Formats: sequence, C-alpha cells, structure tokens
Amino acid sequence: MPLNIPQLILQFIENQTETRTMLLPFHYPKKEEWEEFQSGFRYHGLSGEDLTSTKEGEWQPGWYVIALNEMDDPFFIDLNEEASSFPVYYALHGAGRWDAIPLGFNIVSLGHFLEKMEKAGKDKTACLQLVEHSTDIRNPFWLELHTTIQEWDDEEAESTEIDPALLRYGKLVITNAGPNKVKVAKYLMKIWDIGPQEALVRLTQQNVLVANGFLLHLQKHIDNLQQLRATVAWTDLPI
Repeated sequence: MPLNIPQLILQFIENQTETRTMLLPFHYPKKEEWEEFQSGFRYHGLSGEDLTSTKEGEWQPGWYVIALNEMDDPFFIDLNEEASSFPVYYALHGAGRWDAIPLGFNIVSLGHFLEKMEKAGKDKTACLQLVEHSTDIRNPFWLELHTTIQEWDDEEAESTEIDPALLRYGKLVITNAGPNKVKVAKYLMKIWDIGPQEALVRLTQQNVLVANGFLLHLQKHIDNLQQLRATVAWTDLPI
C-alpha cells in the first residue's frame, strides 16, 4: 500500500461522478478508505492474505481499484503506469480469474467521459452518441454498455412531482432471469443479503420474489434488472 495516493487518482475518486447506468463507476473509495477498498482484490478481507500475483489471470501487484460499478465489477489502474496518466482497466467480478480489459481511457480522460455521461442522464440518444464517439464499441465492455443503452425505453423528461402511480404498493417478481443470470444473481445478492450460490438457486424457481413495497422505492430495481435483460412483473397488493 503506497503512503501517498497520486494526485490524478485522488482527483478522480474525489469527484465521485455517478451516471445513470449501472455498468459504469458508481462506488468510489474515500481517501481514508483507499486501503480498505482494495479488500477482496489485493488482499483477503478476513485473513489479510496477499492475493496479488504475477501469474496470468491473477490480481497483479501494481493494480489498485479506483471504482466499482453497481455489480461490484472493478475499474482499476496500475501504479507503475503513472507516466501514461494511469490507463484504466475493467474486469468482470466473480469470473474465477481477473482478465483486464483496457478501456482506452487514462484516469483523466475517463473522468471527463463520465462527467459528460452524468450530464446526459437518461437521454438515450445523447448517451449513445457519447459512447459511439468516445469509445471503441468493438471493446467488449463498451459494446455491452452500448447494447444496454440501446435497450433503454425512450423516456419523457423527468417530472419534479411524484407520479401518483408510483405510490402503488405491490410485489416485484422476476419471471425470467434472461441471458445474464450470473449478473442478475450478483445484483440480487445485495437486495437479499445472501451469497452468490443461494441467489443462483433462487433464480431457478418460477416467479422469484424480489421484494414487496411501494413502486416509488422499487422502480430502481425494475430499471436495473431490465438493463440486465431480466424479465420482471409487478402485482398490486392491498396495503
């Protein structure tokens, strides 16, 4: 663990830029949480065992996580690449190995891209244009993001008033986990507070209950699960 976090990294994590897509960075470490944020990547969270290795598919000694998306997939840099302004990499969490995907941005240019995506919000056309003009969509990460945005429903401008329809009480269920079952399970782990295997087992059942509650509070889960290509259904319940 370095004693001093390079200034470029500090600026990136302190900006805390959040976009409207769960695939992009969502959770950032605070300066004082930098070492703790590396838990599960650089070291084992319980035993403290060093998890870094120079072997292919292992977490490399120079890698440090700078952000996680809502699926806990890491975005990271190599501290040995400061001369290149820290190119940023992405890897899929829970794949059994770490395969670094270069994103084509350094930490500064990625920050600028995220700021533009944040301003675009859920404007489907604007987000698609940003991805198409700023990234190489042949890259598997950007291709997945582009595909996800294409599947957004076209939305009207958000109203500052609460839609009365969102005050309905009911239950949210998954009728089909879709092609990204592992990612859906990882998302549901946080809602249900269970492990990955139990989440996968639950998804083998029919009409899997996600949660009961008001649509106002569960709409985010509906949107995120649909982004993961799961099929969901809502049923009104008496209060």
